[in-house]
Amino acid sequence: MTIKSIVSINGKLFDREAAKVSVFDRGFLFGDSVYEVTLTHNQKIFLLDDHLDRLWLSAEKLGIEIEWTREKFLVEIEKCIQHLGLPRVYIRIVVTRGEGEIGLDPALGISNNHVLIVKELPENPKNWYAQGVHMIVADIQRTSKKAMDPGVKSGNYLNNVMAIKEAKERGAFDAIMLNYKGQVTEATTSNIYIVKDQKVLTPPLQAGLLEGITRKTLIDLGQRNHLTIHQEDFSAGELRMADEAFLTSSTKGIVPITKIDETAIGSGKVGPLTTQLSEIYQNFVLSHS
Repeated sequence: MTIKSIVSINGKLFDREAAKVSVFDRGFLFGDSVYEVTLTHNQKIFLLDDHLDRLWLSAEKLGIEIEWTREKFLVEIEKCIQHLGLPRVYIRIVVTRGEGEIGLDPALGISNNHVLIVKELPENPKNWYAQGVHMIVADIQRTSKKAMDPGVKSGNYLNNVMAIKEAKERGAFDAIMLNYKGQVTEATTSNIYIVKDQKVLTPPLQAGLLEGITRKTLIDLGQRNHLTIHQEDFSAGELRMADEAFLTSSTKGIVPITKIDETAIGSGKVGPLTTQLSEIYQNFVLSHS
């Protein structure tokens, strides 16, 4: 099946094959860029303000000055959505520090490249949600906040690439990454949660992870529905001994985990609190569609 797509580079639209940036762009050379991913439901952009807030925060932490305004991003994204005319699309927003002479000095980046990749987004496989997925605990360690802060959503994703490579080689859906203390942080593109004795836990930001938009939303929704999600450290051993476990991300929603490494989680089936939180989240999505 051919996936319909369109790319905007600095406000000009290109077909996938014609979309190009310079090999001297710092995003290509060094991963010196920031990005966000969201989607549409019925052509309506999902939680764009939250994603732009995080884009600006990431850029600020890297010292990248974003030249476009928020209003400009909205106009250009809407232009791509209208061009495709599809109800459900993937939206990737990329801002690089720009092109310039080769060298690590950030001052060599002259002007941002603003790239929007918008493409058709098929529905996720139903078995993810009905049966749950198989994860591994990766040998690859999550980068330290004192190295490349995982709280910055940058184009430097090699740490995550190597972890998911390990997962695929072991026949798993994705990898869960630990920090240098052996505490659980997150999966390669998702936040992670466990349920133990009716208590829902997710690692705190201090463990070294990206504050996911869905994570933040779910914590708020849980609070409103008398289901507190506690932000506490837990180990890989505690993860494997959980009664339930699940992932969250903008494009995946809530995905149950029913197996980690060779260990079944709880009964090996989707748990009741995961199901309850999934229903709460789905109702939220519908209200924003």
